[in-house]
Formats: sequence, C-alpha cells, structure tokens
Amino acid sequence: MTAPQIPLALTPPRRPQFDNFVAGRNHSVLEVLQHGLQTGQWYFLAGPDGSGRSHLAQAVLNARLAEGAQARFVACADPSAVGLLNATSGEWIVLDDIDRLAAHPEAERALFNGLNRWRADHSGVLMTGVQRAGFDLPDLVSRLNQAAKLSLMPLQDDTDQSFADLIEQLLQDFQLTAGHGLADYLLRHAPRSPARLVRLFERFSEQARAERRVLSIPLARAYLSD
Repeated sequence: MTAPQIPLALTPPRRPQFDNFVAGRNHSVLEVLQHGLQTGQWYFLAGPDGSGRSHLAQAVLNARLAEGAQARFVACADPSAVGLLNATSGEWIVLDDIDRLAAHPEAERALFNGLNRWRADHSGVLMTGVQRAGFDLPDLVSRLNQAAKLSLMPLQDDTDQSFADLIEQLLQDFQLTAGHGLADYLLRHAPRSPARLVRLFERFSEQARAERRVLSIPLARAYLSD
C-alpha cells in the first residue's frame, strides 16, 4: 500500500498592499495613493520598471475592493486587454502598464473610448506606466495629459536601509525563517531590483518549504549563482 502523501504547507501568494510596500523616498506618493485619491479623478503613476508601479496599482485595487467599491483591474500587457478596455466599468478603474498599448491602433482606440466612458460615468482612474509618450492618437494624448502625474523613484537608487527593510518585509510576507547572516548576505549579493528580489523570494519559498529548511546562505547562494 502506498503511504499517504503529506501535503506541503504552502505560503499563499504575496498580496500587494500598502503596508508591505517599502517606500524608500516615495512616502509622499504613497500618502496620496492611500489617502488622497478622489473618485472621478484621473491619475498617472509613472516610474521605471522595478519601481513598484504594479504593486501599488494592486494595492489601490485591493483597498477599494475592501471598502466595497466596484473596482476593476486591467493588465494592459495582457493579450485580452483590448476586450477588457471595451467592456470594463466601475467606480474605480486601475490600468497597469498603459504604455504597452502605445503605437497599436486598436488598443489606443480602446483606451480612448474607455477613458471617455469612464469620464461620463464619473469613475476614478489610476493608470501606471514608464511614461505617457509614444501614443499616436492625438485625442488620446490629450486625454492622458489630463491625468495628475505621480512619480516613483526606484528603490535601487536608494539607501542600503531601504533594501534591508525590503528583505525583512519579504521574509515576513513569505513566512520564511532566515538563517544566521542571511539578511546581510542578501543585502550584499542580491539584485538591487525589487521585482527581481520578489521573484527570488518566490523561488526561495518553494525550495525552503519543500525541503523543510530555513532560508540559509548556501540556499541563497545556489539560486543567485543560477
């Protein structure tokens, strides 16, 4: 008879929230996103890749849903984005990576029509992207420029303390036990990119839990050398 398998105690996916975002020098932006967004207004959250745009977009969505609002999220890099833009409505619309739609006529038209519909519905709109440049449709460019701009500064240009805070936050989020010296080792050797660091911790979590072991320097070294 085959022995029954013992299921692994897997960590739930990391849930983007305001309280697990390491702000670095972005406290003023975080304050606006938490407490300053007004229904019916448009906002554009700008920042380079890895600056936390998607995390904060999801945090805004989760906060609005927790308040009972009708909030909808569209990942503009997704192949289904055009269809979603044409059909989505709600009190809040969160559009992640809108610059992925630039220079694609059908996608630009869908975004333009969506913005017109949401303006008529008095929906609040939060858009994210590296920048608002690159769009060909003049009327869309005019609409996008009506959004108040919030600019994120990347954490990789920040202090060691910000990265130490991020490592500590990720250990908590993934419910990992760190071995002696692990945090200092990661601070010296891990990638200075929050997005890459999160992906690294996702791999750490899977391996450490599968092998019932603490997150040690040898385990971290093995993944960082890949």
